[in-house]
Amino acid sequence: MESELTTTKSALVTAAHVKQFKPCVVAPPPLQSPAQPLAAPEGERDPEGASENGEVPWELEKNGQRRSAKDCGKEDKAREKTAEGAPPDGGWGWVVLLGSFVVMVLISSMGPCFSLVYSRLLLSFGSSSTTVAWIFNSFSLVWNVMGPVVGPLAAECGHRKVAVTGAFLCSLALILSAFSSSAWILLLSFSLIGGVGAGLVVGASVLILPLYFSRRRGFANGLFMAGTSVGLFIAPHLITYLQDLYTFKGATLILGAIVLNGCAAGATYHPASWHMQHERKSSSNVTEDAQRTPLSKTTNKNKLVGLPKLPNGKHQIEKDASYRRFFVTRVVLSTVRDLGILKSSRALIIALTSTLVMNGYLNFIMMVPFMVTTARHTPHDAAWCVSASGISNLLTRVIVSALADCSWFHLRGCYMAGILLIALSSFAFSFISSLTWMTVTMAVWGCGVGAFMGLYNLIMIRYMGMKKLPSMYGASSLLNGLGFITIGPLIGYIRDLSGSYQVSLWVLVVTEALCVLLWFLMPAAASRDNRKALGREQGGLQ
Repeated sequence: MESELTTTKSALVTAAHVKQFKPCVVAPPPLQSPAQPLAAPEGERDPEGASENGEVPWELEKNGQRRSAKDCGKEDKAREKTAEGAPPDGGWGWVVLLGSFVVMVLISSMGPCFSLVYSRLLLSFGSSSTTVAWIFNSFSLVWNVMGPVVGPLAAECGHRKVAVTGAFLCSLALILSAFSSSAWILLLSFSLIGGVGAGLVVGASVLILPLYFSRRRGFANGLFMAGTSVGLFIAPHLITYLQDLYTFKGATLILGAIVLNGCAAGATYHPASWHMQHERKSSSNVTEDAQRTPLSKTTNKNKLVGLPKLPNGKHQIEKDASYRRFFVTRVVLSTVRDLGILKSSRALIIALTSTLVMNGYLNFIMMVPFMVTTARHTPHDAAWCVSASGISNLLTRVIVSALADCSWFHLRGCYMAGILLIALSSFAFSFISSLTWMTVTMAVWGCGVGAFMGLYNLIMIRYMGMKKLPSMYGASSLLNGLGFITIGPLIGYIRDLSGSYQVSLWVLVVTEALCVLLWFLMPAAASRDNRKALGREQGGLQ
């Protein structure tokens, strides 16, 4: 009887093993028609529903049923929410949105209002136009070059520390500029210190906000971007009033004190994991350092890998020393690694479009006052033209960002329409001399800029995903900075060579039109990226 039981037991075990082993036998994949596009492997395909509205024609087979990439993106979102917790889509997110809005109101006007703040000082120094241009473009260059560094710094230190440090540096730059005795000291105080500060605080604001919103991300982005337009409304009048009342030095010191409020706004940037929906009950007992995931991970809260536990807290001292010693190395290596995202065809199209369009519309708005006065109108008339563009810009940013939350909204189509509107209105402006039509054209131009900038962050999230947003933002910012010191001087040289603003404007229109053509290639670029990702995975399996 015992032998019979033993035999029966061994038979059952053998059958169980055979049953468990069967799924390990990989059947050859079914042949697919060449006309069917390949699907990217999980984790490599465009996340966040990048193929909405049929923009990216990927398909997958699961349980014999064909699924669109939009459904795959939704499943990726669901897995992310399950693993990391769902964004609050409200709650403390509204406080973060208010803080980021205040940051944009205070910081984003530093560049456009440069001439208003420092024109009297630079004229007293007798500075040339070339010197003034170098100070302004150096500020823009440093601001954008900080873009690739913000992501690694936020991963190491947290978004809050990065934002507060950046706001403090912006305030310090204005305060030091009040005591400038030459244009070159202004280059150090405003361009270098101010550029670093602005790059840090604005970059941290761009990266933290999407972590708090998912379903309402478009609406939140619209209010965030509206801070730039509100700042441009308030800052010129405030600067003029303060300088008339307190002269340059007193006004600049007051402006520095006002910008210091950005530190309070940046202090609202809690780690998003504190407020995830499944962690609300325990978030109050977790420190910021515990919630942050640095680039160099440790295995335990109280233990460093490779170091023995020493008495009297010596192991903690050794841990801190090791962490500080390799901090800069980790940030640099991570920054260089993030720039590798430009190997992606999608990322390259996004970055090149950002560089050409931003440099195009910023150089255009700089030429508008000169073109209006050349047409025998007053500077006051030029100010009305700029104000008309600012109003339409603000309204369009809020509207298109809110519409981006709707399932029927075609994000890529609206983005391309905004770029085309910028190009066409700029081209039309070069032939107009009537003040009324100039104002109308500038209002249309503002709608194009609002559509472009309102969807700028959302485009990066849609096509590259939330996890690659810091890398994508950094790479785009770097190319933007390089554009400021190449495209801007080139446009000025063309203006001096031709003696006409029209020719310079036509060059900008051509570059913006090329960006529209680039975006027609985006579906093909996305398919190419996914074929490459699939090939890498198949090569790894072999």
